[in-house]
Amino acid sequence: MGRRLCGGSFCAHNRAFERGGSMKSVLGNKKSIAVFVLPAFIIYAVFALFPIGYNVYMSLFDTNLMSPGKFVGLKNYISLFQDSTFTHALRNNILMVVGSLIAHMPLAMFFANAIFKKIKGAAFFQTVFFLPSVICGVAVGLTWSFIYNGNYGLLNAFLKLIGLGDLQQVWLSNKNLALFCIIIVVMWQYVGYHMIIQLAAMRNIDSSYYEAAEIDGATAWQQFKSITFPMIKPILKIDAVLIITGSLKYYDLVAVMTGGGPNHATDVMSTYMYYEAFNILKYGYACAIGVILMLLCICSVGLSNKVFKSEKDS
Repeated sequence: MGRRLCGGSFCAHNRAFERGGSMKSVLGNKKSIAVFVLPAFIIYAVFALFPIGYNVYMSLFDTNLMSPGKFVGLKNYISLFQDSTFTHALRNNILMVVGSLIAHMPLAMFFANAIFKKIKGAAFFQTVFFLPSVICGVAVGLTWSFIYNGNYGLLNAFLKLIGLGDLQQVWLSNKNLALFCIIIVVMWQYVGYHMIIQLAAMRNIDSSYYEAAEIDGATAWQQFKSITFPMIKPILKIDAVLIITGSLKYYDLVAVMTGGGPNHATDVMSTYMYYEAFNILKYGYACAIGVILMLLCICSVGLSNKVFKSEKDS
């Protein structure tokens, strides 16, 4: 009799209950949690926390790493804000952040909403817009360098073809235009990536909200303003953090397309940090730039949390 009961569904449910109970007991045991978390924390500490701490420590020294360093305290930080090249790089980074936010957030939202409403060829456009974001940044930079080339570039050839030859430029050698040329490339490469993030958030909204809105006679704009936008605000907060921190850390496109030139005109903090560390061997100074960059990324997270604060958070 006991064998028949254990062979039936009752015994199976009982075993599942016992497994569930044992799992709850494990999750309620702080030592068990520590055992599971410890390996991941060790890896994170070795490859993230220790390098950050060492970078902060090295920023207090004047060193080229090939001779004993001299402790200088906050001198590197004071020198940074007296360095016109660094302040120009910081200004360029802020322009990159503002330009990326203006380019990525509204455009990505517009394209995501259009695809969400199932326009004709939505799957095709979704793939085409996302495709540039999976291409290597160096390859993108090289391709657009050829497009912007003043002698044989596609852009100048196109301007000449449509009768606007007077607008032809040596685009990446013009210190007033080079940075904006790079921002356009950044927009082209990543707007599809942010579109996919926002589209995923829109597809998680319960369709019953839209059905009720249509019954009430709400227009497409009213549905977006009252349903779509409020419901995707938590994802927009994450997206804004990705845009801002990504804009602060851009290196590959700038390095490949202009190398920070002409005459540091397109330098951002990451390229200037590389220049100070590996061209001039001022590692302490470069570490100070890295610390400033990290602090700006942290501040951007706090600012995004405040701007996109939802009603649930308040």
